[in-house]
Amino acid sequence: MGVSERKKREFAKREDDILSCAIELFRTKHPSLVKMDDIAKHLEIGRGTIYLHFKSKDDLMARIQYEDYVRLRKRLEMALDEKTAIEMSRRAIRAYIEHCLGDKHMYVVAKQCGVNLNIENVSEDLRKMLTDERSNRLSLLEKIYKQAKQENLINSRGTYPNVAVAWGMIRGAVEVILDGHFQNEIKSEKAYLDTIEHVLFFGLFSGGNKGET
Repeated sequence: MGVSERKKREFAKREDDILSCAIELFRTKHPSLVKMDDIAKHLEIGRGTIYLHFKSKDDLMARIQYEDYVRLRKRLEMALDEKTAIEMSRRAIRAYIEHCLGDKHMYVVAKQCGVNLNIENVSEDLRKMLTDERSNRLSLLEKIYKQAKQENLINSRGTYPNVAVAWGMIRGAVEVILDGHFQNEIKSEKAYLDTIEHVLFFGLFSGGNKGET
């Protein structure tokens, strides 16, 4: 291995170490309370070394959020292997919930990073990466929606209103678990997941105007 290649690997490893350290610190303290000095001290490196990798703490938090989004999208992509819109949707729902609840601390850290970062203080390259990744996720959800429309399973209220409402319902259902609401009342996680799917696909009420499209 040449000197140049070794330095590249060392640089990449140090960047991974910085990200891992930041995530661990953010797990125990809110990101707004953690300083770059805290990360540098924990890794026993100079603060200036961190700035060789990230222009600011906002840049660092944006990177954490970006990588979490990539992991989520890769899970969601598996839904496209299914043949029908119902199965695609069911697998996408499960993938999202497993992503959020499989590592609850990571989900919370990524969410807090996204809420607290100042996007104007994030490098242009990383901002573009975030924008492109959002487009990738929307494109994936659009494919599922279009499949449902081809199968005459969806209403006529439009792609984004439907996708936004469905996403909001699922995310809200996840937040209920993370925030500890109904923790004494919800005894079975599997039954809860089945209920999420049922309400999303068939609605909350058994009666009502079933003929509306």
